[in-house]
Amino acid sequence: MLAQVAFPSAESSSSVDLWLGIMLAVTLVALLAMVVRWWLSRRVLVSAMEIVDALRSGPTDRRADPTARGLVGALARGVNELARQTQHSHDDMQMRVASLAALLARLPDSVLITDERGHIIQANDPSRELLAPRAGDRLEDALSDMLAQGPWADLIAASRKTGKVVRRQMRFTLVDPPRTLQATAGPVLLDGRRRGMLLLLHDQTELVQNIQMKTDFVANASHELRTPLASIRAAVETIQESGLEDEALVKRCLNIIGGHVLRLQLLVQDLLDLSRTEDARALVRFEPISLDDLRESLMTLFGHIAAARKLDLRFEAAQGVHFVRGDERLVMLIVKNLVDNSMKFTTAGHVTVRWKRGTATTLARNPAGNPAVEVVLEVQDTGCGIAPEDRQRVFERFYTVNRSRGGSDRGTGLGLAIVKHAVAAMGGTVWLESEPGKGTTIRCSWPEPRSSAPTDAVYYDPGAAPDA
Repeated sequence: MLAQVAFPSAESSSSVDLWLGIMLAVTLVALLAMVVRWWLSRRVLVSAMEIVDALRSGPTDRRADPTARGLVGALARGVNELARQTQHSHDDMQMRVASLAALLARLPDSVLITDERGHIIQANDPSRELLAPRAGDRLEDALSDMLAQGPWADLIAASRKTGKVVRRQMRFTLVDPPRTLQATAGPVLLDGRRRGMLLLLHDQTELVQNIQMKTDFVANASHELRTPLASIRAAVETIQESGLEDEALVKRCLNIIGGHVLRLQLLVQDLLDLSRTEDARALVRFEPISLDDLRESLMTLFGHIAAARKLDLRFEAAQGVHFVRGDERLVMLIVKNLVDNSMKFTTAGHVTVRWKRGTATTLARNPAGNPAVEVVLEVQDTGCGIAPEDRQRVFERFYTVNRSRGGSDRGTGLGLAIVKHAVAAMGGTVWLESEPGKGTTIRCSWPEPRSSAPTDAVYYDPGAAPDA
């Protein structure tokens, strides 16, 4: 029996090899595509994870590849949108913070913000100017220590407990002299979780002082009016009880009445003068004033008094100074009260009125900062002088030094206050030099307008009158 065996031909074998090669190539390409896709996806995922991690600390400029397909591409685009929104929110927050900082800086009142432990985390410029601590202390540390004790701690505790705004008047003693503040405290959210405290501090020191000054003024005026009225009443009752037969007694009582009536008349006149100089609505008119006319008026008022007391009343002017510019009514008030004050406390020697011109350099009298001419008036006496403890107070209303200082005449205590406010009304200042036992010099100066024509101007603000 014969067997027949068939072998594949060469053509058939090569066809199989071709197909195997094709399948292997396809498989390799598929595997390579999978590897590339896995690598691209991994790169996108790693980039997205890094962006998310960076967003924990704040906005970032990094972005994931948005061209990836499928879920990875959607994830990349979602992460990019999250980064964009975070950047936008951060920019918006920065703008709000800058706006808030600008607002706080422009507020005239002091603003403090504390954290939940009461430590100062923000303070605007006015607070740093108003509440400047002692040398060597940091503002935040000094204020944090202050807020943790006494009535300040009670204020903050009351606001934190009620969750509402609390207002109280407080004394701030870290500065010299101490300030009176209207303190307003209210809770605020710092970052959505922590609760801090906002304090608004309004300086009421000047207001409180003005109120106290007015209260003292009324009390002093009442006392000054009550004393002569009581004396007049006593003299009248004495005459009524004793009758008119005792001529000597009647004459003595009438002299008492006349003296106190004159004192009341002077007091009322001084009160009216002081009221006019303090009136912010009053118009100050600058016009040329002849020094010769002023001298004649002063000699008419005080010449006979100086002669009776054997005092030398002098009137001097610098070379070439024949006229000065100012409000004639105010200038006359100033000179009259200064001369009257000097003559009361000078028992021997002279009282000298001296006029000259100077250069105004202070910004208070020369806002433009350019050299300007100013009028300088000096009234010098050889009286008993003023003690150092009295020099800062002689310009206060109704303040009078001890009678042992000089002459027997007792003034109303308003003369130098009138001088201070009259000079301030013309934009000037007053200061004095004095040595006990040798005499006093009071110097006044105010800016002199360049124009030769009369000028109307309001310079005076009662709340900002310069101190002597």
